[in-house]
Amino acid sequence: MIRQVSIFMENHEGRLNNLLNILAENNINIRSLNIAETMDYGIVRLILQETDKGIEVLKKHNIMSSLTPVLAAEISDQPGGLSILVEALTKEKINIVYAYSFLPKKTDNAIVIIRVEDEVLEKAIETLKTVPGINLLDRETLLLI
Repeated sequence: MIRQVSIFMENHEGRLNNLLNILAENNINIRSLNIAETMDYGIVRLILQETDKGIEVLKKHNIMSSLTPVLAAEISDQPGGLSILVEALTKEKINIVYAYSFLPKKTDNAIVIIRVEDEVLEKAIETLKTVPGINLLDRETLLLI
C-alpha cells in the first residue's frame, strides 16, 4: 500500500506553482502527480519520494493536506494491460474510486495508482496478488522504479 498526499486548493493562477516551489525548495521529489479540477477548486494528488517530510513541509507553509491509502500496481504497458486489473476487481465487486497512471523510467511497464474504498482495500490487495501479470508494489519498490 502507498500513501498518497492529497491537497485541496483553489483553482487560481500561481497556486500550483507555489506548491511545487515549496516542495522543490525542500528537496522533495514528486514521483507522480494528478490534478482533478472544477472551475473553482482542484485536488492535487501526489506520490512523494519522502511522504512524511512532504507533509511536514506543507504543514509549515499552512497547506492543508491529507494522506490517502492507494495501491500501486505494475501492469503490462500494452493494449489490454489495464483491463486485466479492472476485470479482476470487477469480478470481486470492488469499485475503483479513481485511478491514474504513469510510465516510470526504469521499467517497460506502466504503473497504475488505484483508490478503492477503505472497507475493501484488503480484499483488493488479495485479489490483485492472484492475477498473473499484475505486480502490486510496496512503497520502497515504487520509489526505486
